[in-house]
Amino acid sequence: MPQGLAGLPGMTGMATKMLKHQIADLDVPEVPEFLQMLSDMGANLWACQMSVDMMGLNSDDLLDEVADVINVGEFMELSEGAQIVFV
Repeated sequence: MPQGLAGLPGMTGMATKMLKHQIADLDVPEVPEFLQMLSDMGANLWACQMSVDMMGLNSDDLLDEVADVINVGEFMELSEGAQIVFV
């Protein structure tokens, strides 16, 4: 969204609605469903410590499928030699 419009009342909600429609038109599952699909396929899911801190979340706010909240160093150790997909 152009910076000049971001401060107008209702623009964030309108942009969110527009993006949800575009995602639905592409037949892409919404994030919770997509994460559940990944978990069902055996993927390991971790939350980013910095993102959790910045958003003021805690482990109770995360999906049950999220194994843990880890920092970058821990992720690098856990993922060494693995196939990685960022979502």
